[in-house]
Amino acid sequence: MITTLCYLEKDNKYLMLHRNKKEIDINKGKWLGVGGKLENGETPEECLRREVREETGYDLNSFEYRGLVIFNYNADEPLFMYLYTSSDFNGVEKECDEGDLKWISKNEILNLKLWEGDKIFLKLLFENSPFFYLTLDYENDDLIGTKLEFKQEYSSFEVFVPEKYVEKIVKNLQRYSLLTEGFYADVYSTSDTVGHWKTLEGGSPFDGEAGKSSVAHEKIMKFRVKREFEELAYYLVKEAHPYETAVINVFRMEV
Repeated sequence: MITTLCYLEKDNKYLMLHRNKKEIDINKGKWLGVGGKLENGETPEECLRREVREETGYDLNSFEYRGLVIFNYNADEPLFMYLYTSSDFNGVEKECDEGDLKWISKNEILNLKLWEGDKIFLKLLFENSPFFYLTLDYENDDLIGTKLEFKQEYSSFEVFVPEKYVEKIVKNLQRYSLLTEGFYADVYSTSDTVGHWKTLEGGSPFDGEAGKSSVAHEKIMKFRVKREFEELAYYLVKEAHPYETAVINVFRMEV
């Protein structure tokens, strides 16, 4: 099941919903943000806008996607909750048919009756943390397990290089542990390719002659580094690379 949850913010307060009006409600008696289930054909953003409008009367002008919360409750189907915040909205607040709406100061929210796991992601929102993935395992109302991960920004490298220079590049990068992933070092891959070029007059080729076309067997070396080390990795590859003009492709990615 996919749902959305949004915390509207103003004056250092969140708009909280006290779920107290429905007889059958897994959240009965607890305080939450506003949101609900995706309808057929909806995207999470469409669901978010609809649910906020239906439950509060407000229209969102903009919002921020803050995290993905995986809610495992007993043996039920996992619930994937897209978590948002917004301080940019307009409209007139209305009564909600699922509970009572109230603006509550952030420093008082954790004292409300909340799901224990909600306290974890609310603290992350208060701290303006980077995007996160939070798994919450419940047995009835008891939180029995959690797992928190943050989205990492990486730069993916693709380097065309003679095979005998791969080891030199690896050694250069590992001087700063740039090819270390968790408990694994020297993490990269290579594949075979054939390079073609023609050296122009004035060039000083590592391989081939000026004015002539050349062909050489090469390796395509692939690896990734954390975004903040992109420039350092680029420099270290160039430093170890034999070609006068090295082909180093860099792609930015998120994981």
